[in-house]
Amino acid sequence: MGEHTKQKPPLMRRPSFWIGAIILVVLIGAATVGRGTISGRLTPHTTKTVKPKPKSKPKPVKLTPYEKKVAAKYQIPAQATALAHVAPVTAIGDSVMVDIIPELKQVFPRVHVNGQVGRQFYELPGIARTLKAQGSLAQNVVVNLGTNGPPEKADVAKFLKVVGPKRQVYWINTHVPTQKWEHQTNTLIDRTAKDNDNVHVVDWHTLSKGHTKWFAPDHIHLEEAGANAYVGLLAKTMAED
Repeated sequence: MGEHTKQKPPLMRRPSFWIGAIILVVLIGAATVGRGTISGRLTPHTTKTVKPKPKSKPKPVKLTPYEKKVAAKYQIPAQATALAHVAPVTAIGDSVMVDIIPELKQVFPRVHVNGQVGRQFYELPGIARTLKAQGSLAQNVVVNLGTNGPPEKADVAKFLKVVGPKRQVYWINTHVPTQKWEHQTNTLIDRTAKDNDNVHVVDWHTLSKGHTKWFAPDHIHLEEAGANAYVGLLAKTMAED
């Protein structure tokens, strides 16, 4: 009889089986660790919260001896004083503004004042148009009108069209307690400022309440203390906006 063929040992007893099994376990373990590491990086627990950087404080301003005197006289902060000293300004107004030209020029050395006694608001668009054509309408336009009568919406719209959206308008509201149009004028000023980003209210009406000594006997034109407070408020408002 021929030799019987040797039977192979069961699969689990074969060395090649265990070698393959060990390799498979190692590969599965490595893949699991890798997935755990990657998924771990994406979990919220490992995300670092980035704190916002604190806003830097404005650098201290050094004033000249003359500017320090101006700041003290008009009670203006150093930053506002420095800005007012270099700001190009066109100021358009009535007799109230005419009376305080010296004070305006002390605080705003680069101001160009266009004032006239008895001026009405309807004249403003034409004045602004003429100044613009002459190259005299500055980046900052101050308006002090309403003493002699209330403004009309149409005249305000014409004026703002001439000025354009890039210039900044600082409209000083009125203190005319003897006239019925005071509230009407100041209401229109407030609405205009809310509707136009480049229009800012200089709230002289609120600041001057109760300060009877700031005014002449007519309760409209200004004494020295009132003029100083008026110009100081303008400088502070311009620095804030």
